[in-house]
Amino acid sequence: MLKHNTLFLGLSLISLILCGCSFAAPLPCEGRLAEAALPQNVFYLPENEAPQLQRVLDRLNSVRLKPGGNYRKSFSIKLKSNQSIYGLAGTQLPEVIIPEGTTNALLSDVNATKISFTGFTKPTTGNCLSRIRGVGTKLQVDNALLENNLFIDLGIIQVDTSKKGYLKNNRFIRTTVHGNSPAISITGDSAKQSSNNLFVWANMLSPEGDSIIIKNQKSITFMGIDAEAWNLKHLATYPGMMNVLNTDSVSVLMSNGGDFRQTGQYFNLDVKNVILQSMRIGGSKNPGIILGDHVDKLVTIDGRDIGLAKSNPATQIIDLFYNAKPTIAENGVIFEPENITSKTHNAIIDALNSDKAIYESWQTPVFAAIPDPAGSNWQANLNQKPDSSDTIQSLIDSKGIAELKAGIYYISKPLVLKLNQGIIGAGASKTVIIAKSPTIDIIQGAEHLDATSQANNIARFTLTDITLQGGLNGIHHSNTGSGQRAVYEQMTLSHVTFRNMANAGIFIDNIYAWDNNFIDHVNFFRCKTGIMQRPDPAYVSGSAPGMTYLDKNVFYQLQFIENEIAIDWQAKRGNNLNAFIDSLFKNNTQTLNFVNSDSNFFANSVFESTSNQPLLNTNRLIGFFHSRFTSSSPSVALLGSLAFCNYCSFNNNTTNSSPITSANSQYSLFINSTMLKPSQQSLNTGIIANSNFSGNASKPMVNTLFNKQVAKPF
Repeated sequence: MLKHNTLFLGLSLISLILCGCSFAAPLPCEGRLAEAALPQNVFYLPENEAPQLQRVLDRLNSVRLKPGGNYRKSFSIKLKSNQSIYGLAGTQLPEVIIPEGTTNALLSDVNATKISFTGFTKPTTGNCLSRIRGVGTKLQVDNALLENNLFIDLGIIQVDTSKKGYLKNNRFIRTTVHGNSPAISITGDSAKQSSNNLFVWANMLSPEGDSIIIKNQKSITFMGIDAEAWNLKHLATYPGMMNVLNTDSVSVLMSNGGDFRQTGQYFNLDVKNVILQSMRIGGSKNPGIILGDHVDKLVTIDGRDIGLAKSNPATQIIDLFYNAKPTIAENGVIFEPENITSKTHNAIIDALNSDKAIYESWQTPVFAAIPDPAGSNWQANLNQKPDSSDTIQSLIDSKGIAELKAGIYYISKPLVLKLNQGIIGAGASKTVIIAKSPTIDIIQGAEHLDATSQANNIARFTLTDITLQGGLNGIHHSNTGSGQRAVYEQMTLSHVTFRNMANAGIFIDNIYAWDNNFIDHVNFFRCKTGIMQRPDPAYVSGSAPGMTYLDKNVFYQLQFIENEIAIDWQAKRGNNLNAFIDSLFKNNTQTLNFVNSDSNFFANSVFESTSNQPLLNTNRLIGFFHSRFTSSSPSVALLGSLAFCNYCSFNNNTTNSSPITSANSQYSLFINSTMLKPSQQSLNTGIIANSNFSGNASKPMVNTLFNKQVAKPF
């Protein structure tokens, strides 16, 4: 544990030096979330004792509930300071009320009817709510004070602090709303006390009316947002998918999707300062962007023309690298970078400084040691070990979800999981399943949803608190087991370690899709590949069996250490808006290998490389946001082409450190980024903006546009 933490703390100090900012410490409840999905050392309350939940919680402060159990026979639950409730796989709760002043509370993996925050005299701060599942589950804040809380994997969010209270410095990681409207509604007070709230990855899919409504905020940021249809029943009161009104600053980074039904615009913004970066938006009702009367300026970087209408003729519109062209334009007029006016220059810098301010308080992640329950002699005498294959499979078939005690279990054939089946261990450092041969998968899908299936093609499973070691693949979803029409969604894959897999920790192989999943606290250690994707070789285009796409999956707190390849995704039909958040990539021979992945990004993550291979191979733009890099290889550019880095820091202080970019780097953009030891960098086409990359004092590479290796400062 000390080794990984020392690495990260060192990189964090580098970032502190580079940006002159101060990073907050991780929340204590984040440490508890990292321990286990369902910690066995916490008191277990059976389902039939649901009415006693509040009494037990108040007496013991921490309660573990039955996976999938129904505890709604209890009255509404008050979750107070330093208390924890752990569910799993859809454990049902009544309304959960979090009173004012609550701190260090934790609520994990439950389907509650509603989560309510109450009271407005004391701030509610430093709490963690994770995997709050269930159709229609709502986070509701009425006139409360919420500051520096962590919300992970939520549904509907409704906040009204228009009379009292505020929302400050909160992080919302993965917000998924299908059908409900409004999906996200946040209204602050007229003084705009609410500020610096960050939404990392949001999926607004098919709300019947309004999707996002934001009012009266000082600042708000969305990093990674997808909308493919909205206002399906024409119930919306606002014209846009995202409506932000009477707000000082809004930033949207990497937006994706489009409404091909033409039911409304994508952005409806009446905000003083707007910055839109890396848009990949298809069709929507024209114009796709509506700017209101109070917009002073709109700055776009790597934007797309989806149509724009502005109400105020004085609104300043600045486009950098617009429509994939290395240009700078103001109000539609392209000019040479050296001809930039001070007004335009200052507008760009002010927008970028405002954009990076919210990242400066983002808590630094801490990475635990990789669990090793079998020890260094795990391969000794495997052929003589007892075989638990039939015993575990029998538990799965009879119980649905098999719960294994601490220990080492050996298997000689794959364990198969059908719809809603699973395995729960006693902890990834306590329970391990070891394959007796590296030629067998450890877990296979078994739905057999093939090309003739017409009805339910959904497949999902539960796998938590366990280590899998020594097989061909840790999880193998293939055409022969899962079936070519199998769609894995809403899985529970949490606190799992994959060690020493001969092919891959996870192999997604000739099925239909992994779509809309949240995967957290998963490790890949010394595998040939961490996560591998291979479509049907015969697939050409359209919707077809075996297309094997990965869409809108969020990976949170993952570690890829000493693998041959960390991620190897070879899509044919594009992978869209997958995100890796708070993750570590260390000493992999190859790190990221992407084919046909759109709007995929890494946020608040750490990359350390000693390899002579480039960290990134891709044919489409990949995002890196608030991330830290270090490399000791001198032979190849670290990122190369098609990288969008916003608020990244690079440790190039070692003797043999590689360059970040090279003269043949195409379409690479570095915004608000820094080097520990600035050095001259080259690009074929791209931008370095509001960044310190050059050690030449007379020509600091702070704002430079590159076009065919010609560097033009602006």
